[in-house]
Amino acid sequence: MEPVQQDRLSRELDQRLVELHSLFEMSQLLNASLNLKVTLSSLLLTPMGRMMVSRGVVLVAAEDGEYEVVQLRGLDRRLLGKKYRWQIAGSQPIERHGCPPPPAELLPVFQTLEMELLIPIVSTQRKVGLMGLGPKLDGQPFSSAEIEYLTSLANIAAKSIDNALIVQKLEQVNRRLDKKIQELNTLFEISKELNATPDKEKIVSLLIYAVMGELLVNRCFVFLRENGQLRLFAARGMQTEPAQVKPFTGAGFLKNLSRIKQATRVEELTGLRSLRLLQKEKIRIIAPMQSQDQEKGFLLLGEKMTGQPYRDDEIEFLSTLANQAVISLENADLFEQMLEKKRMEEELNIARDIQQRLLPAEYPHTERIEIQGVNIPSFQVGGDYLDWIPLEDGRFAVTVADVSGKGIPASLLMSSLQAGLRNSVTVQGDIGEMIGRLNNFIQANTTFDKFITFFYAVIDLDKKILTYVNAGHNPPYLHHADGTFKRLEVGGIILGMMANVSYQTGVEALRAGDLLVMFTDGVTEAKNTQDQDFEESRLEEIMERCRDLPVKVLLDEIVYAVKTFARGAPQSDDITLMAVKIPACP
Repeated sequence: MEPVQQDRLSRELDQRLVELHSLFEMSQLLNASLNLKVTLSSLLLTPMGRMMVSRGVVLVAAEDGEYEVVQLRGLDRRLLGKKYRWQIAGSQPIERHGCPPPPAELLPVFQTLEMELLIPIVSTQRKVGLMGLGPKLDGQPFSSAEIEYLTSLANIAAKSIDNALIVQKLEQVNRRLDKKIQELNTLFEISKELNATPDKEKIVSLLIYAVMGELLVNRCFVFLRENGQLRLFAARGMQTEPAQVKPFTGAGFLKNLSRIKQATRVEELTGLRSLRLLQKEKIRIIAPMQSQDQEKGFLLLGEKMTGQPYRDDEIEFLSTLANQAVISLENADLFEQMLEKKRMEEELNIARDIQQRLLPAEYPHTERIEIQGVNIPSFQVGGDYLDWIPLEDGRFAVTVADVSGKGIPASLLMSSLQAGLRNSVTVQGDIGEMIGRLNNFIQANTTFDKFITFFYAVIDLDKKILTYVNAGHNPPYLHHADGTFKRLEVGGIILGMMANVSYQTGVEALRAGDLLVMFTDGVTEAKNTQDQDFEESRLEEIMERCRDLPVKVLLDEIVYAVKTFARGAPQSDDITLMAVKIPACP
């Protein structure tokens, strides 16, 4: 071999060794970093410095089939982020002035980026990106050896770029996760504050300040649905004077608002009649406040103070916060209901104690007479009344009454009856006239829909006479010692229906061993699970069977029979009984 040839081969070999060494060093450098920016910068600077190139660019393949400029040298930095869409067949380098010439779709890219050479960056048959190089400073074209070197360099860099892209995506995912965790922590802290108070106004204020603070919003409106009607509950921020707020309170606007089912940008709304108003008032977001897919209100937000549009994640955050606020508002309602229930229970307990004090605490049990009563209200307080009143000359008055209705209203009317009766018995005279005066008192002090069935009897033990008036009450039973009985029906209409009513007086002779049983319709109309009534026939059977027993035992038997009959069915009415017995002579 000639010396000249040997020198040339030696130089070529040296050049190859230098290139291999360079590629090896480049491989080590690229694989030493998973930072995409560092990797691309090294990939670009190495050939530019080695081949004296003034301009260079690296484009990375995006998921949507586009190529994005992510690294450049010697070019306008405004090109960063610019995207190009084209299809490149194969993995061979493309020269601007090569043969064959580049595809027509690539010519604008060569011109815009001022490139002379594009080297595909391929990893496992997937195009990771492109490396573009501008002209060499010496004006010479790229040699085949240089292109081969650049191709090898691109192939070496491909895996590093691929790994760096994976790391970049992971970092993006981690950032999103970190942001999501931050949002969840924020939501958790706000939720704690929202759930820490049962005050609806305070909850709404916390919601508004949280939204305006987190999203930097200049205006916020809160609409809540109460009793089925949507109303503006609160407004905060710029331009929330009455004149600016009034357009948001109209029935037409509120009706249109209810058509929106998910958090929406106002700019995306179509066909909404109130759209012009929303645009005029610079409302940017409408977010329903929902609980279990039921709309409970709305949040309306103005512009962000930064002037930036609302991101999807911000709208999602807003929806979550709004729905959390709804839960807090519902809890506040439940708490208020609980307090109201507790207050009512306390009032009912007081009313029950007062009512119980109006009923007899003790009953007489002597050789001449036995009296016993029982009252079981269906509610904590009831409208049934029973009483015995000692009179002059050894006489006794006994009475049973049933006030219409239940609960506190019935108990109040019962109290009026007791006061009126106690005042009336002090006046001597015909009991029919007394009941007439009592009727006038009740009629004057109650409403037309309230009335009282009433039975009143006076027992004269010396004369052995029972005198009574039945004002529309269930007729009591007077059982005689010989086994016969009579229903006491003489009297008149119920108390409170009309004024100046006359009442007839009934008179019955009493004998030793006689039994008087008085009751309200809560006994005979007690129902079982088949909606059947207890009825008087069952009551008559018990009275006949137990008439010779002590009156307390008799009443216990009746109550037991009623409760056994109605077992499983709720008590729908007060149960009241009173029994009077004239003991047989010893």
